Amino acid sequence: MELVKANLHMERSKCQVSTQVTLEEDKNISDRNPDASAILLERAEVAMDEIRPGKDLVVVRGRLVYEILIRSQEDEGRMYCLQGEISFEEKIRAEGLEAIDHVEVYPQIEDLRAGLINSRKISIRALLQFGVSALVLYDEEIPVGLTGAEGMEVQKELLSQSVLAVERKDILRIKEELELPANMPPVQEVLWKSLELGKWEIRTLEDSIGMQGEIRLFLFYEGEGEGRSIKSFSTTIPFSQNLECPGSRSTMLSEIVPKIASGVLGIKEDYDGESRMLEVEMVLDLPIRLLENREWEILTDAYGTTKEVTPVYTKGYRKMMQDKQQGRIKLSQVFSVPSSGGKILQVCHVESSLLPQEVIKSERGLEVEGAIAVTILYMTEDEEKAYESIKGEIPYSYLAENVSLTEESYWNIVPALEILTGTLLDSENIEIKAIVGLEITLGKRWQQPTLSGLQVQPFQPEKLRELPGIVVYFPGKQESLWEVGKKYLTPLDSIRSLNQLSSDTLQKGQKILIVKEVN
Repeated sequence: MELVKANLHMERSKCQVSTQVTLEEDKNISDRNPDASAILLERAEVAMDEIRPGKDLVVVRGRLVYEILIRSQEDEGRMYCLQGEISFEEKIRAEGLEAIDHVEVYPQIEDLRAGLINSRKISIRALLQFGVSALVLYDEEIPVGLTGAEGMEVQKELLSQSVLAVERKDILRIKEELELPANMPPVQEVLWKSLELGKWEIRTLEDSIGMQGEIRLFLFYEGEGEGRSIKSFSTTIPFSQNLECPGSRSTMLSEIVPKIASGVLGIKEDYDGESRMLEVEMVLDLPIRLLENREWEILTDAYGTTKEVTPVYTKGYRKMMQDKQQGRIKLSQVFSVPSSGGKILQVCHVESSLLPQEVIKSERGLEVEGAIAVTILYMTEDEEKAYESIKGEIPYSYLAENVSLTEESYWNIVPALEILTGTLLDSENIEIKAIVGLEITLGKRWQQPTLSGLQVQPFQPEKLRELPGIVVYFPGKQESLWEVGKKYLTPLDSIRSLNQLSSDTLQKGQKILIVKEVN
């Protein structure tokens, strides 16, 4: 007698924690730059240098790499960019973690503030949130059959399970070349530039992964020629690529969130020797995880009619992806400039970041609360302060309805800022419009005992003597034929034939005749 088993390749979460870290630095302005009068824009990203798991903790080491656009007190408010980095090393408590575990750390900048201490020194303050997740990959065997099952009855159930079908890491490289419009001067000096991933979509195909989306480009520069006028240029660059992914199928469900590994905007000369060509290169990290929902008929219980059979169970972990939804949130908010800032002539750029969101499970569904942090750079009529900026937040909320939630439910909601525009309404008001996309994955996780073996031995004589020769049994509410047969160690086919049953579901009060057949 031997169980026939199938192998499941799966993963489960071993630990999941988050913590906050505050970074601070005061930085002197280089002597080669003039005195500062205002900070116009700031941004930063977290570069992870080392992730080292240990016993009940993980050590993370990295850098906060920042850029700050400063308006000077001299040369009619000439601007320049200040760059730097703040190193950090943190020990994050993660109970249950071991040194051999594979750990992912997800850093997010929750708050970033740069301020002037004086005209020669600035302060940088950042609040970072680190999410730590340890996933365990493992193989589990499930019983799908039994050899040598004479004198035994086995119970079978349908198991629906998401298995990890494909796991790999890849990159998607995007390269484009474009030219500044003819009415814009060549680039003399770049003051600020940005490349951001806009809306994107990923599709699983046959042996490949398809991704399409947009890159948002912004360039703020001093032009060549007399007066070195300041210009701004923005555009979107569409892209569409397929990556080879052996084993991928169109029916599989993806857990892929692209991350910008690097983004470079270079300036080069055109055929006339003018710096008008823009070279764009962006590299996206793609941690590819494809799940497939499969079904098996598995053995869950057994008893013997001619021998003593004792099932042996182990702990089994189950995961089932149930649904994937797309949400869209349209936002609009008007920002008014201070009266001391001068009248607005033009909106140049909107620097933005998505703040950490909160997801609340309620009777209505999943309620998502979040916000977009924006910094608006604009041109004024004041010649000495030709460029100013204002900061603010745009809150958003979304309700994912028509979702079935239980104690076993899990969800993963990935936000993406798809569209962001700034429009001048009048000389004092700017309207910001945005679309936030939400990719919502729903599923359930649970633990379930798994039949791992059967202990077989002869019946003890006293146990056989205790069984009645014939029984008239009246089942209770929602009692099954399996429960009755196991109780009296009687073959199920014998009970079905003797009572002319067409279903294994018994009704309360139904009369069942059972005749002992063990010898």
